[in-house]
Amino acid sequence: MRPNISITLTTPHVTIERYSELTGLSIDTINDMLADGRLIRHRLRKDKKREKVMINIAAMTVDALSECNLNLNWFDSEIHQRH
Repeated sequence: MRPNISITLTTPHVTIERYSELTGLSIDTINDMLADGRLIRHRLRKDKKREKVMINIAAMTVDALSECNLNLNWFDSEIHQRH
């Protein structure tokens, strides 16, 4: 039997600056990783005018876990609290 592992993400997206604080990577390195696709981005504007680029932590977590031999079960705390 596989153990249950709980992972809590406080937010699905973070700014480049916050990602730099969390990982210790420089902003230049993060921008390079965004440019070559090593990091998954989320854009807050579609027209690229003064857009705010966010790093998609949720998608990267799912991607990392998909490489493991795990069953993923999603828990939506908002739905759970309403019932």
